[in-house]
Amino acid sequence: MSGDSESNDLERRLRAALKPVNPREGFSRGVMARIAAEPARAARLPRAPAVASWLAFGLAASVVLGVIVAHEWQAGRTAQGLEARRQLIEALKVTDEKLDLAYRVVNTQERATPPQHSGA
Repeated sequence: MSGDSESNDLERRLRAALKPVNPREGFSRGVMARIAAEPARAARLPRAPAVASWLAFGLAASVVLGVIVAHEWQAGRTAQGLEARRQLIEALKVTDEKLDLAYRVVNTQERATPPQHSGA
């Protein structure tokens, strides 16, 4: 049961800590005075378009670079595939030649040796 009481105690403390509180007297005047004392933000606005254009340029460059890298990767894979195809065709040709040779050797030997009869 101590788990329930700890849970209830925690919930009670959280509710107390998160209870809405009215601001002190003069809070609004202090905020307004700080806002009036700050320099105008309009002076910083000319930099914002420059930063935005650099960000747009960086994004466009990243996209172009990504497309180029993807194209080169695909071209490399295509070249690998063509090389594998060439090697397979070469292996099939060699296998065909060896099988033809083996076939000729076997057939030549069968004709050259007379059949053996048991004489029975």
